[in-house]
Amino acid sequence: MARRQFKPSKLTLFIGLVLLGCIFLLLPQNVTSRLNFAFIDIFGFFLKMGSSVTQNRPAALSPDYVPREEYNRLQTAYANLEAELAEQKKQVDVLSKVRLTEPDPSTGLVLAKVVNKKENEFIINRGAGDGLKTGQYVLGDNAVIGLVEQVSNDISSVRLVTSSACKIPIKISAPEINKYFNGTIQGNDKKGARVLNIPQKYEIKTGFNVYAAEKAGFLRSMRIIGRIAKCTAGEKNPTVWDITVEPAYNLNNITDVAVIVLKQPE
Repeated sequence: MARRQFKPSKLTLFIGLVLLGCIFLLLPQNVTSRLNFAFIDIFGFFLKMGSSVTQNRPAALSPDYVPREEYNRLQTAYANLEAELAEQKKQVDVLSKVRLTEPDPSTGLVLAKVVNKKENEFIINRGAGDGLKTGQYVLGDNAVIGLVEQVSNDISSVRLVTSSACKIPIKISAPEINKYFNGTIQGNDKKGARVLNIPQKYEIKTGFNVYAAEKAGFLRSMRIIGRIAKCTAGEKNPTVWDITVEPAYNLNNITDVAVIVLKQPE
């Protein structure tokens, strides 16, 4: 008679495993530690062999594999290009806004950053190598803020309209009578400027716009400088106006400028 093969049921097997687990749970720690080390001693060779195979897998054979050093170099280069692209987009945006208010296509604009600020003076990161020269008009947020004073090959100083050393021919707009009055503006070494020697016979009021007048070789069309903040009879000479002009923008907030460089006819 054939020997009957013992086949435990699933319930019997489950109960047996639970009991075995309980026995291991109740065993002292020194006994279980020995069992753990015994398992490592028996199967350690096979475990290490599998781990070494995984670690030594020839990833370099993959066409997409890039060494860590090369990856870091490419990541750094990408970050630099991303920053340069963002800066170029910003300059294009600034230049396009200036262009919207510049009717003369022959006018060239050189964008520059303000790298240092002194009293009534900016230092910008453009110079003779970019076509800059003394006397050129400088825009900040589309308004004339000063003139190029000194130029080196790659850096220049800008004398602001608030400086007493800066004199610019101007036109005052009188929209009520549809006229412009010619004059000269000079900085007051504070936060504004004053208009010189305008006779009181001219009907000028607070709030009128003041524009930089056209100047051959430097400015082809008028550009706003600011607005009249004060207009009273002169203290020393009652026949002329005492006019104070407030710049169109807060000069302390300006970080980027555009220098007007007129293109020479070919």
